[in-house]
Amino acid sequence: GADFFVMSTTTTDAFSRVISNAPPTEMDVKQSAELDAKLHELDVYESPDECSRREEVLGELNALLQEWVRESSARKGITEDMRPRCNLYTFGSYRLGVHGPAADIDTLCLGPRHLTREDDFFGVEWNDYEGSFYDVMRKHPGTDSIVPVRDAIVPEIKTVFRGFEIDMAYTSLPSYTSVPEDLDVCQTSVLLNLDDPGVKSLNGCRVADQLLRVVPNHDSFRVALRTLRLWAARRGVYSNVVGFFGGVNLAILVARVCQLYPNAAPSMIVYSFFQLWSTWQWTTPVMLVPIEDEGLPGMRVWDERVNKAERYQLMKILTPAYPAQNSTFNVSVSTLEVLKKEFKRGKEVSKLILLNKSKWDDLWIKLPFFSLYKNYLQVTVSAKTPEEFKTWEGWVGSRTKILIQSIENCTGGMMLAHPGTARYKDPEWKGGEDCHVIYFLGLFPSALKKEKKEKMSMNLNPAVENFQMTVTSWMDRATGESNWVPGMSAQVKHVKRKELPTFVADEIKGYEKDVWVPPKVVAEKVEDESSNGKKRRSNGEDGEDGDGGVEDSAAASSKKAKNNLSASDISKIGDENTEHDDSLVPEHDSIETAATEDIAKRGGGLKVSFAAALSKK
Repeated sequence: GADFFVMSTTTTDAFSRVISNAPPTEMDVKQSAELDAKLHELDVYESPDECSRREEVLGELNALLQEWVRESSARKGITEDMRPRCNLYTFGSYRLGVHGPAADIDTLCLGPRHLTREDDFFGVEWNDYEGSFYDVMRKHPGTDSIVPVRDAIVPEIKTVFRGFEIDMAYTSLPSYTSVPEDLDVCQTSVLLNLDDPGVKSLNGCRVADQLLRVVPNHDSFRVALRTLRLWAARRGVYSNVVGFFGGVNLAILVARVCQLYPNAAPSMIVYSFFQLWSTWQWTTPVMLVPIEDEGLPGMRVWDERVNKAERYQLMKILTPAYPAQNSTFNVSVSTLEVLKKEFKRGKEVSKLILLNKSKWDDLWIKLPFFSLYKNYLQVTVSAKTPEEFKTWEGWVGSRTKILIQSIENCTGGMMLAHPGTARYKDPEWKGGEDCHVIYFLGLFPSALKKEKKEKMSMNLNPAVENFQMTVTSWMDRATGESNWVPGMSAQVKHVKRKELPTFVADEIKGYEKDVWVPPKVVAEKVEDESSNGKKRRSNGEDGEDGDGGVEDSAAASSKKAKNNLSASDISKIGDENTEHDDSLVPEHDSIETAATEDIAKRGGGLKVSFAAALSKK
């Protein structure tokens, strides 16, 4: 049966309560098997041979690290009898068990206190990096390419080793000459006296481990997470850097659903994912465990009760390891609007799938980005050499969020920008294919603009100028010197949909018709046909304002009771001919809605209630 609860940050008991302990039905099992088969068909899984090779490569890398530690320690007078050693950890998609073919491997080496990141792991230029691990790797015959990234927030060596992309971070532990093989990275004491890059790199491992500890059913979690990673990528919302989802925040959202439905099959977890997050009040934090401040000096823990600026973050998905951080601080008004639309669409399409009125392929149908809006910004990033371009592209990409926020600000919140996640090359570019990249942002009006009705011109030049000034003021964090060099360029121009360059034409031709059309678009289409006799496209193309069929919150609220299905309702459906009663008001959805509305009235805060409605009865 169902067990509803009130969750607060003060009790761990609340996080162990569930919405439904119901086991999967035969239909759930069947649809989950179909889902998993489809994922295999799309090569989302790695082959067993490649999986074995990956483990062998990690084993070889670990052996190289241990040998480097022994030799480097000996040069510093640490003898063999002191058994100097290090540990190699994985995190990210590989650690969670949801990596695909050719995916990169995120790794962290925890080394002894006498081997530092700067001098020993990366090495120093004056002696040609001799004795460093970077030197070991660059001279190894199995290394196809290697790039040290010393000035990143988490410094790392990026390498292609034996055909696998591997990102290696390093942190030395002040408490150990020999790092214990069974060291538990989830212990808070492991963070003692680490520098900021050390804490950040270690938190990658700690978050991944903690996620797996709090998820009740790893198999269902992994199938659901693979599905939703595919959905996010195909629907253009898989890019943490521009304000959408990354692997961590998506995993946390799936893990939360798994906590609430511990026995659910993957198909139901996918539906419940959209059902829960499409109605979530995002001023309310998403947490897998209570926030705890364990009092280590220098550790800043996310807590909006203490840090006022954190109250204004638009989306709050908190990491489950100490010190808790908001993994979605990059989310803007624009990207939140896009994410809400995709959650809404995902719920409707997954509902059709579970009713046997649609197929799994329809959930992750490619986003028809270039048919959504009438106006776009085209951003062209270029440099003189491939080496300069590689670093410049990464920097400009990380500042795209500045362009989005500037557009929001300079139009007084009237205009929003939807960043496209695809990257393009212009075949006619004169500077070389490896020296440029092009991406687009779709422009659409906000709810504020729609309320005003009348047409108005908007000047985006201040936003573009602010963005270009920001990217060309690129400074090296360590030295304070300018990283920008002549030839590095980030050009922004406005293009209308009918003026889009020819190199995106093939993509536009390949767009498939979506199974779900936002209700507002349907209503506008009917009204337009009756008044003007003109047909408007119903596959997401925009109306007069180019809004791409964005549904306003008032319309969504009025339809909530009709469009929602609970887990129990779906499990009762026997076959594809079963008629669904749209008048049902499922218990789960009514509770979610009442709880989030109640939270909104109280102004958000850390108390999350899944049972406000029931507790008031």
